[in-house]
Amino acid sequence: MRYVVTYSGDFVHEPEEWTLRTQGPVMVEGEPLMKRHHSKGVAYFFKVDAQGIRRVAQQTDLDREPLIDTPQRWVIKAPYQVGTEWTTPTVPYLLLRKNEHPRELKYSHSSLMTWRIASVQETVKTAQGQTFSPCMKVEGLAHLNLYTDPVNGFSDVPLIAREWYCHKVGLVKFEREERVPPGFMTGGMLSAEVLP
Repeated sequence: MRYVVTYSGDFVHEPEEWTLRTQGPVMVEGEPLMKRHHSKGVAYFFKVDAQGIRRVAQQTDLDREPLIDTPQRWVIKAPYQVGTEWTTPTVPYLLLRKNEHPRELKYSHSSLMTWRIASVQETVKTAQGQTFSPCMKVEGLAHLNLYTDPVNGFSDVPLIAREWYCHKVGLVKFEREERVPPGFMTGGMLSAEVLP
């Protein structure tokens, strides 16, 4: 599936197109898994069973073999109903330091994101004119305590994620929002929608 990815916020970034190719089952350490390859050069391996969907390994285009996730990371936890919750580790994707290197905080900061199934009857309309229904909306929230500037000092910066999984299609839309007070850092929002 192809996605158009747009950015908004403190930084200027041109829209991108990402491709996620799914194949499987593929065997990893004797276990059948689904593989999803991202056009940015990384593949993720997923286990699907009665407990839900979890990521169990990852592999960059430079790795000879998949690297097993320890612990495994939930993508969606069963039962697939409103209120089901789980946690996964996360790093900031959009937060950048203005004057320090490396600019990305993902190499030095992490947090636990709490996910929750917010709805199982969403309708998603994309900017390209497609409509999908029914869809499950999953929301995630984490906080990073960061020194943002001399006036505010340390601030709890929210990392917000929203994903929509639609019947017989899969992931059709996702958003990531990371906004900070003006000061030492910049943030913004990433939004992706499936293309026809």
